[in-house]
Amino acid sequence: MWLRKLFLSASGEPSLLEEIWAYLEGKYFSVDVGRYEHISIGSGSLITLQKVVLGICVGIIIAAGMACYDKNKLGGFVRAIVREQALWPDKAKTLSELGFARDRAVRMSLRSPNKLGKIVRCVEKDAYDEQVAAARAAYVEQNGNEEGFFYPQYRVDLENDHFYIPDEEHYRAETRYENKGSGWRAFLLVCIVAVIAAVAVCFLLPDMIQLVDNMIGILTQSDKILK
Repeated sequence: MWLRKLFLSASGEPSLLEEIWAYLEGKYFSVDVGRYEHISIGSGSLITLQKVVLGICVGIIIAAGMACYDKNKLGGFVRAIVREQALWPDKAKTLSELGFARDRAVRMSLRSPNKLGKIVRCVEKDAYDEQVAAARAAYVEQNGNEEGFFYPQYRVDLENDHFYIPDEEHYRAETRYENKGSGWRAFLLVCIVAVIAAVAVCFLLPDMIQLVDNMIGILTQSDKILK
């Protein structure tokens, strides 16, 4: 019953989470921008400033969460490859041999060129790429250019393909996915610091704007005196 009250609203009334957020937003994240002599800030600008501060805070937390996820979830796979000394094509191992046959995060990342696909090499894909390169060279030799050349993109066989990290790159991979300082405690610390920083900015922003307004006033007066 309490879960329903937490997430759902009844009869158009705000839910418990909405009430908590409204309180926190008004208490800690509201930007109390007053009236300034040389700077015009309307209500729309106030809302924009508040959204910018909250957006940066949320962005930092999301980035920290993704980094933590990568280092813990995907980093475990990288460390397993290094631990098993799968650093050359002839030493490559399957996901099953590495103990990640049913790990959905690793399986999805191996299909993405922007994740593990940029660090972890696949023996079968390497051979396929060599075949494509040879076919492209023959096509260009015959036709004079690559126009019209087509080869289907290799699709990784996550059940049977063999994976490795080139020996000359495994130190960089280990450094990128090292386990030190990547736990959820570090993520929690980042969240706390980001929230405190957001509250501090919202609290100090009016004084900062007032300082800028005063400086503009001083410069304006100085300019009038010089004239």
